Amino acid sequence: MALRLEHDGGTTRAALDGELTIFTAEEMQDELLGLLNHERVELDLSGITELDGCGAQLLSIMLAEAARLEKTVAIAVGNPLLDEVGAWLGFPPLGGRGQGEAGDGS
Repeated sequence: MALRLEHDGGTTRAALDGELTIFTAEEMQDELLGLLNHERVELDLSGITELDGCGAQLLSIMLAEAARLEKTVAIAVGNPLLDEVGAWLGFPPLGGRGQGEAGDGS
């Protein structure tokens, strides 16, 4: 799993590539939660090739923490895997077919 970052003014663009599963979640946790050090983050999740419940939980935790901290984390490019895995876990849609956003950026 790789996380690529680009900075454009006040927005940080982050792209995830590869698997986000129980086998990679621990190594990705600090990087994903570290995105919350930025005021506005746009996530590109189109490069996720495999996702399980553990990976979906990590994304959900990051989005919940962003909302709590009033940071904006937008899913700019989703992935159908997000909604597929989220549906059987009982999660609300994470943005697999459209856009999702946490926080209000204020």
